[in-house]
Amino acid sequence: MTTVYELKKKKKRPHRLLKAAVSVLILAVISVIAAILITNNGKLNVEGLMRLLSGAGKKDEAAEFFFNTGFKSVFAEIDGGLAVCSGSGVQVYDIGANRMFAEAFDMTNPAVCSNGKMAAVYDLGGKLLKVFDLYGVTKSMTTEQKIISASLNQSGWMALCTQETGAYKGRVTVYNGNLDISFYWNSARGHILSAALASDNKSLAVLTLTDEGSRIVFLSLDSTDEKGSCTIPGELVLEIKYLSDDRILALCRDALRIVKTDGSAEIISDYSKKHLTGYSLDGDGFILLALNDYMVGDQGFVMTVDLKGKTLGSVETDKKILSMSARGDSLAILYSDRHVIYDRHLLEYVRFDDTAGAEKTMMRPDGKALLITSHSATVCSIPAD
Repeated sequence: MTTVYELKKKKKRPHRLLKAAVSVLILAVISVIAAILITNNGKLNVEGLMRLLSGAGKKDEAAEFFFNTGFKSVFAEIDGGLAVCSGSGVQVYDIGANRMFAEAFDMTNPAVCSNGKMAAVYDLGGKLLKVFDLYGVTKSMTTEQKIISASLNQSGWMALCTQETGAYKGRVTVYNGNLDISFYWNSARGHILSAALASDNKSLAVLTLTDEGSRIVFLSLDSTDEKGSCTIPGELVLEIKYLSDDRILALCRDALRIVKTDGSAEIISDYSKKHLTGYSLDGDGFILLALNDYMVGDQGFVMTVDLKGKTLGSVETDKKILSMSARGDSLAILYSDRHVIYDRHLLEYVRFDDTAGAEKTMMRPDGKALLITSHSATVCSIPAD
């Protein structure tokens, strides 16, 4: 015989189950919202929700990317995916070739820099710049003066070089991880070409061009006073890379140099008798150089050099090099007739002979290379043992 108490107890049980189900649903919704806020830079919108629910951004790797490009396309790697930037906008794909977002804009000479997690596309000689990650644009700005260059360090801090009028020959503005202005410096002595931030976000090196030659200026981000400088007479420095608090790697037209804040500059590799045709400073502890024997023709060699100037490897070639890229412990070279992935000693891992339409190669941190055409990118992998 069922008592009145037992009947009431049975009636309450479905209500308890319903309450439990509602609680679980609420927790799930909160989790989804939190995930969107984390992965979408604090922005909660329908697009972010749809990306999350559709599985975009997951780590299922695609073998090929397909995209539409505008004029003057430039590319960058973000989290294993691909950013396709052109004069008409940017498209970003995750590692699974899912299009994460696209934004239209107008740029005359698009250029891009990336730290692997985020990127900045800017109009070289123009005034528009957009910073973005895998999930969308995080900062859009229009500068007062024309943009010369931009760079990002691994912490997400950005150094933006712009022209100046009047007594100054350029300005470097440093933006912190939130992309707020943290520091700026005006150059009165030399025309600013580029700048590099230290990984600790405390120091800045600025490359300038003066009547005497290239001049590298060292600054602390707590003062506009120069803490050191080095002039390399009659030499053109093409790019600088911060190595530590007091050392800069300077890639010059005729040599590799280590420059210190005390004004000293040590040549670690002299290639003044050759013709530099390509390079990459993105390898882990090594520099990739392409050097031709003559100004005309493709006869020459590729070499890798460590930070002490020791030659790690060298490969002769008589083929035109279309593109080269280094990342981590590996590098990729796109020749006119093949695409090859090497280790840092230029020992061949794998080659691909089908390169029809290929314009660029781009190494990823996982040791794979993207072979890029005007409408696609193929993932090239090292075969498993």
